[in-house]
Amino acid sequence: MNLHAVRHTPKGPMAYAYDEHTLHIHLQTAKGEVAGVELIVGDPFEWRLENGAYIWSGKAFPRQAMAIECRTELFDHWYVSVDTASTRNKYAFLIRADGKTWFYGCRDLTAVDLVKDEKLIYNLAGYFNYPYINREDLIDAPSWADDTVWYQIFTDRFHKSAKQKDGFPVWGSVELGIKNNMFFGGDLPGVIEKIPYLHSLGVTGIYFTPIFKAYSAHKYDTEDYYTIDPSFGTNDDFKQLVKTCHKSGIRVMLDAVFNHCGWDHPYFQDVIKNKKASPYWDCFFIEDENFINFPLDANGRPAVHSIQPRFRTFAMTPFMPKLNTGNPVMEKYLLDVGTHWIKEYDIDGWRLDVSNEVSHAFWRKFRQAVRAVKNDIYILGENWDDSTPWLRGDQMDAVMNYEISYPIWQFFGTFNTPGKITAERFAYRINNLLLSYPKTVAKNMFNLVDSHDTMRILTRCGGNVSLAKLAYLFIFTFCGSPAILYGDEIGLEGGDDPDSRRCMIWDESRQNQSMFDFMRSMIALRKSTPDFKNTELKWHQHEDNILVYQKGSLIVMMNTNAEPRSVSIPSEDDRKAAIDLESGKPQLLNNKILLPAFGYRLFEMES
Repeated sequence: MNLHAVRHTPKGPMAYAYDEHTLHIHLQTAKGEVAGVELIVGDPFEWRLENGAYIWSGKAFPRQAMAIECRTELFDHWYVSVDTASTRNKYAFLIRADGKTWFYGCRDLTAVDLVKDEKLIYNLAGYFNYPYINREDLIDAPSWADDTVWYQIFTDRFHKSAKQKDGFPVWGSVELGIKNNMFFGGDLPGVIEKIPYLHSLGVTGIYFTPIFKAYSAHKYDTEDYYTIDPSFGTNDDFKQLVKTCHKSGIRVMLDAVFNHCGWDHPYFQDVIKNKKASPYWDCFFIEDENFINFPLDANGRPAVHSIQPRFRTFAMTPFMPKLNTGNPVMEKYLLDVGTHWIKEYDIDGWRLDVSNEVSHAFWRKFRQAVRAVKNDIYILGENWDDSTPWLRGDQMDAVMNYEISYPIWQFFGTFNTPGKITAERFAYRINNLLLSYPKTVAKNMFNLVDSHDTMRILTRCGGNVSLAKLAYLFIFTFCGSPAILYGDEIGLEGGDDPDSRRCMIWDESRQNQSMFDFMRSMIALRKSTPDFKNTELKWHQHEDNILVYQKGSLIVMMNTNAEPRSVSIPSEDDRKAAIDLESGKPQLLNNKILLPAFGYRLFEMES
């Protein structure tokens, strides 16, 4: 047995409390090498008197068999769910391989004789420890999070209301070559006018990119965190929007840009004017009083866009000075902003921009502050890679799950896609993702195939609407919340930012009705079929550009080939009765299920 491949890390994604009386335990071994694994587990303080001697409960109780949950390129991953009445647990593994039994605990990985080495096997000093399951430490994301279908709106480009002032270009008059300094007049009253449209689609949550007063069209350069940007409307318009959304069963999430502010923010302007004499000097990270070492335009704003300034910024742009969230003045200011929009406007979530560049200490205080106002507020981070340090229950409920986006782009994408991967590699990447987070976290993730920061999925799929549907089908049938970028549902295209931020197409003659009908159908099926959200995923096929997987009673089949393919269902499900979820017709699952080119089938097996 390859000893180097055996791995277990306690008190993390490989050992965590699912609820007050359940532990989930995982073990990694080399792929195909291990015949079986058993878990020895018990309360370290529970001993039983048997035949005049005290026996530890973990020895007295039957060992628990573990099963392979999934495979990746190099490893098998074993899993067991453990009921634990007392909440205290010591545990170790017995691994069978090559005709031997291996004991694996926190201090030993060694071959053992189950009789002769009994003292070593049951020496609790060598056991992994899960000391206690405290209710306060459990993941407590809002119960509504995994039921939500999100819709992301970039306000300036979504819809222009009838009450919007004149002076903007004709809506959608610029498609190719659109810039971040272009304003088209999309506003909050325009969003309100389209709530019936979103409700008909089935959306249950809106994520707004920043809507506070700022210089740019994208609004990530905040000037005033307490005021809706005048081009979008008024604070009263926003209050009305939230009420309208809530009446339609739609929750509202705002974008909190707390890593940096805009050049025009009054705190930063005061620092520019008064330098170290400003009470806000330490609210930023500034080298010295001569920090404006670049030219300014006639309006007193930077005449350059990318430099290495003498103050910390977002990226290298002088327009967005970084905030010192460790400064008491700045900390209180931002925490007050976070609670204000909950207290006064009843928002349901905060998306935290550039969250991985802000201190963990601040996010812990932020969570405590906003949860004290609304105990089911949803806290979503913008992290682009593994985010375990932020998802331990003390900071964020979820992150924008770009870790699912990358394999989707590499498998379904055809346009300018680096690192194109096979169906097998895609399955392994998804398995690795499922292993990265506890199931209590995975079910709350914000799953996306594109965003305002990326190329749109239809463009990434070379304009192939059927392929774009398959990409969306995957996140609709995955655990967590699917997120739709405005316009994707009607076939809006766009390259990398800012081209992805084109104006929404409202002319129905230019909309892709097939895509809209698909999205509405998938949302309805997700709401009516609980296993769409199941965190357990079993692969049946991942080869020849075919994906077949099962989640509870749900069977999903996808064909990314340009030709039809017949797929095989595993023998244990051969001829099992099922229902085609789209047609409603009965179907026997057999070896002759035909998938059209770039097509799919969804079945629910009858119990």
